[in-house]
Amino acid sequence: MAYLYGKNSGVITMGSKKYLFIKIGMVAFLAVYLFLIYTSDSAKDVPMEEIAASIESEETVTALKKRGRTDLKRYYQLSEDSLEGYLFYKAVSPMSVEELLIIKAPDKHQADIACDNARSHLDSQKQVFQGYGTDQMAFLNEAAVESKGNYVIYACGPNAQKWREIFLSLI
Repeated sequence: MAYLYGKNSGVITMGSKKYLFIKIGMVAFLAVYLFLIYTSDSAKDVPMEEIAASIESEETVTALKKRGRTDLKRYYQLSEDSLEGYLFYKAVSPMSVEELLIIKAPDKHQADIACDNARSHLDSQKQVFQGYGTDQMAFLNEAAVESKGNYVIYACGPNAQKWREIFLSLI
């Protein structure tokens, strides 16, 4: 067999089908990996009423006070009109950081804005309680603030992780 570029030219020829299968396998793996990354942030389209019914069945949530649109605007700078729905519970005492906010936004962009506002709220709470609210600071440091699809959750308090798990199981 004659070598097109010379025997020791450094050019590798595909003399075996084994290399072709390896390349196809790597491309397929990369395609699957990219697909999984792209779809990992998606969530089911669950009505807010269904989420509220499941969450409100928890006694730990109903022990808090249900809040309305004025409190949503006050604490998170969000308008009820810009959301598809929300669920907001906050402790009655101003000295408690226990609260739960779940938002369904009309699109991912609005969900990102709501998540940024929830993070800002968490940061301001940390500034308020820093230095004297050691129990409250522990709750704030363990708070859950995340976005999945068009949904946002902010959960803070002794049951925050439980609320988060319930929420994520629904969407």
